[in-house]
Amino acid sequence: MKRKPIFDILVLVILGLVVILVSRYAVSPVIKTSQKLEDVKPEPMFRTEYGIIVDSLLIYKGKVKKNQFLADILLKYHVDYQKIDLLARKSKEVFDVRKIKAGNNYTVLCKNDSLKEALYFIYESSPTGYVIFDLGDSVHIHKGEKEIAIKRSSTSGLITSSLWNAMVENNSDPNLANDLSEIYAWTIDFFGIQKGDYYKVVYDKLFVDDNYIGVGKIYSALFQHEGHDFYAFYFVQDGIGDYFDDGAGSMRRTFLKAPLRFKRIS
Repeated sequence: MKRKPIFDILVLVILGLVVILVSRYAVSPVIKTSQKLEDVKPEPMFRTEYGIIVDSLLIYKGKVKKNQFLADILLKYHVDYQKIDLLARKSKEVFDVRKIKAGNNYTVLCKNDSLKEALYFIYESSPTGYVIFDLGDSVHIHKGEKEIAIKRSSTSGLITSSLWNAMVENNSDPNLANDLSEIYAWTIDFFGIQKGDYYKVVYDKLFVDDNYIGVGKIYSALFQHEGHDFYAFYFVQDGIGDYFDDGAGSMRRTFLKAPLRFKRIS
């Protein structure tokens, strides 16, 4: 029995309607979503230093010179003696300006106009700490801390002369030698280290503004001395962290292996 042409036409019409409905509801949400994404504007990004927005400011950086005081620095940026004296008096409880050291970094932030009025003086008292002197009408001084970036690292080496020299030869911070001597003070006499001894350390490197500033926490260490392996692992128990050997025994003993601490000599 043959199908009637009208039946075939009806089937085609129904299929056409299905295609139109599917395309409408499947495609249009994507278009609407993309339109919404285009309407959302990204939030403006501001450049900051020491927590201060500096996009519209002039930035001057320098190092404190030998025999240079606060007045010597600020007078160059047209800060008068009266304001400098006020800064010195108001900052005593926060930071004594007489303790400004040669070689430390400082930053002066000024208005970006013809007068170039100084707005802030920032003195870096340490690799991580700084003092902000707000030079506005109501003088304000406060301390701040830079963010420290931590990078897990490891180093190892064979001792040919001394642990300190071995660290230097392996491009490691020689201060690690002092830290290891503190950990192993009850176990190894670091004054009796021999040629051929071996070490391996897993520890944190500390960075500020992409600049290396020192050694962080030591997590584990191996020291081969006189044919024996001495392990040390950092473990926190009841909120207190300390070092333990591979037998879970504390690295701290009643008596020191070396009566004179190696770190003091180094």
